[in-house]
Amino acid sequence: MDKRIEKKYIEIIQKKSGEERLKIAMDLRRLTLKLAEQSIKDQNPNISFKDLKARLQKRIYGFSFPFKDNSQF
Repeated sequence: MDKRIEKKYIEIIQKKSGEERLKIAMDLRRLTLKLAEQSIKDQNPNISFKDLKARLQKRIYGFSFPFKDNSQF
């Protein structure tokens, strides 16, 4: 990223309240998860819900958690 743009971005973020920054962070997290999930679906069109969540966790966290059923999602 261009240093001038990065500096301006930081200035804008620092002027926001803690609540606004948290909301931005959570929105970015949601977007990241959606993009990763869609990428997995594109590569595996017939993937089951359970396998999708396991692959998503592995991509994000480096490992997947065992789940007993889908109701935990």
